[in-house]
Amino acid sequence: MVSAHLQDVLKPASILCLSLLLTLLIGGGRDIIALEGEAKEKPGLKNIQLITDVSAITPGEPFTVALVIDPLPGYHTYWRGPGIVGVATNFDWTLPDGFTAGEVSWPPPQKVLMAGITAYGYRDRQMLLTVITPPDHIEGDEVTLRVRIAWMACSTSCNPGVDDFTLTLPVDRSGGSAVKDASLAAAFDAVRLSVPPAAPENWTIEARSASADRIELDLIIPGFPAPSAKSVSFYCYDMQVDSDVPQKVEMLTTGDTVTLRLHLVRPEVAPRSPSHLAGVVHCPDGWPGLDSPAVEISVPWPPGTFSNE
Repeated sequence: MVSAHLQDVLKPASILCLSLLLTLLIGGGRDIIALEGEAKEKPGLKNIQLITDVSAITPGEPFTVALVIDPLPGYHTYWRGPGIVGVATNFDWTLPDGFTAGEVSWPPPQKVLMAGITAYGYRDRQMLLTVITPPDHIEGDEVTLRVRIAWMACSTSCNPGVDDFTLTLPVDRSGGSAVKDASLAAAFDAVRLSVPPAAPENWTIEARSASADRIELDLIIPGFPAPSAKSVSFYCYDMQVDSDVPQKVEMLTTGDTVTLRLHLVRPEVAPRSPSHLAGVVHCPDGWPGLDSPAVEISVPWPPGTFSNE
């Protein structure tokens, strides 16, 4: 459970603040009781490795593994939806029998530049979290997790990478919960708090195709302050929105209803006949009633929107 103190620290935190916090929490000088895989240096990366906050795993008890990515100065890696350039970091797990891996927890992205083209990624140290669930019965006294990671680290040029990573963990059958490294557990909590929550149920969200290459995304958000509209931006997961074209934002008033409308451009490389428009809506000033500046949305396209594709 995330401590109230940590929530207070992170409420106003930007991605840079989160990166600095992660650096402090997993930096040198701590007594390490967690388990770490081999740290590797790669073109554009100071370090990439697997790490977990537990000293052993307990049968049937989920635990978290982080991929730590630390770019060199001037480099960045990519978010789950990199935009019209770049490649998202990808995980291909090979786990022992009965083990399962959950979805990756992605912190909200930053805007990054690749050869002058705007994309979505991370310029700072990141921890991408995956919950691993072991079976109730585990053979042997230790297990090894294996994953093939593919990534891209870019600056003025790009360095694609792919490598195999392993993490070997002892099995604890004492019956108690796993002992955790306090610093890393706090760092993992910080990442979890940064992951955008789903849009509240009282938000009204609609998407429409204004023309062949133009999208209008409307949001009716109770209590949203109009002066904050100019700083709102949308990060799409799957290239339905051109990341390199500036987004226009306007506020429309009809009676007592205020609509936040984002004007977006659909690129030629957009997926054909998508069912939903999904991604993260970000407002640096924050959203009414939420502690997060980023909110995840997924809205269905009206029937027949892409009938010609």
